[in-house]
Amino acid sequence: MRTAHAKAQIRKRRETDFWRAVNRCLVFLIGLGVVVVIAMAFVPELRRIDEMKATLAGLQEELAAQQLLLAQQQREEGWLNESPEYVELLARDRLGVMKEGETIYRLDEPLPMAPPAAPENSAAAK
Repeated sequence: MRTAHAKAQIRKRRETDFWRAVNRCLVFLIGLGVVVVIAMAFVPELRRIDEMKATLAGLQEELAAQQLLLAQQQREEGWLNESPEYVELLARDRLGVMKEGETIYRLDEPLPMAPPAAPENSAAAK
């Protein structure tokens, strides 16, 4: 009887070990599923954060450019308010007026060269 009893215990232990292994696999798969669901919930947020960082960088560049423009305009406003010589120079330049005895030299941009004309076909002229 001991052998039958021992065989039954071995079979019972094997069944128990099998169900423990199945339970461990199920717990692992459930945990893996939870991790995947959480990751899928955060992926769109991570993308949105990256887009917002890119937008922020662009806005910071624009802000820096606007601050530079503001500084230039404030400097010119200061010259206009404090320097009558600057106002006179600016007015004469824009109006094209000169003082007596003054010679103005203007250096204009050269005109773009026109493309060379195509030679007329002598056969078509006949």
